[in-house]
Amino acid sequence: MECIEVTGRPPESEREQVLAIGKFDGIHIGHQAILREALRHRNGALLSVMSIWPHPAWVFARKPGYDRSLTPLPEKVRILAGFGVQRLYDVRFSQEYARTPAEAFVREHLGRLRLNRVVVGFDFHFGQGGRADASELTRLCAEMGVPVSVVEPVEAGGVKVSSSRIRELLGSGLVEAAEGLLGRPYTVTGTVVHGDAVGRTIGFPTANLGGLDEYVLPAPGVYAVTVEILGTQPDAGNWFGVLNAGFRPTVDGRQYRMEVHLLDYSGDLYGRTLRVSFLRRVRDEMRFPGLEALRDQIARDVAFARRMLGLSE
Repeated sequence: MECIEVTGRPPESEREQVLAIGKFDGIHIGHQAILREALRHRNGALLSVMSIWPHPAWVFARKPGYDRSLTPLPEKVRILAGFGVQRLYDVRFSQEYARTPAEAFVREHLGRLRLNRVVVGFDFHFGQGGRADASELTRLCAEMGVPVSVVEPVEAGGVKVSSSRIRELLGSGLVEAAEGLLGRPYTVTGTVVHGDAVGRTIGFPTANLGGLDEYVLPAPGVYAVTVEILGTQPDAGNWFGVLNAGFRPTVDGRQYRMEVHLLDYSGDLYGRTLRVSFLRRVRDEMRFPGLEALRDQIARDVAFARRMLGLSE
């Protein structure tokens, strides 16, 4: 997929395209409805997405947690490519960019892109102060001869699907509920770095994931996960695992970490890239009186995960 970073007016397009616009944080089932509508109107044109980052809640209010994303750029590119998106306009959102008047955004930004159609969600807002909405976009685009499709809200359990709701669910450890809104398990990709090797000393070696600074982090706890080892080595592929996320109170940890024990795996993972998908929360993070008690609980966690995953003991 072609990825174009945008800080002002985008470069002129040499090809006609259908453009979906939005934050696309998480690419949840509501975003997927927008992508399907764009794909329906493609008719040989490029299928493109314009998304913004950082989140306006961070740019304007420094709202805690909104400096992190459900889908940092590499994850966003990977998932959008799976939906057939061919070009991503990655808008670097700033207070200066936010001052772009609505008419200038349509005529001077979108007008450069050879658009056959624009597709947005029902709650789309743009222009200075976010005062223009989807109806105003429709009016302004009509002046250029570009039709606009406005996609109605997608609900789950009577509640509108949103990135904010998914963040709340992950913050409560409700990864199964988050999966329902995402349409796939919540996933993070990180690189294995050296830890303090406590897991190895008690018989449950773990891979300590680094490079997660941009991700929304699930609540501390123990989770059943799938792990994809990326690369071309013979052990590359999918494994089941048990992951501890949190502060490791038994060993007086101070920083949030993700450490994953791969079931039935033996090998050296240092420096390797792992893609971890959260399937089910097993339990809360707990402080144990010592490493022996921790080891016994991990053994129970692994046994539970095996039963849940349908694996032999």
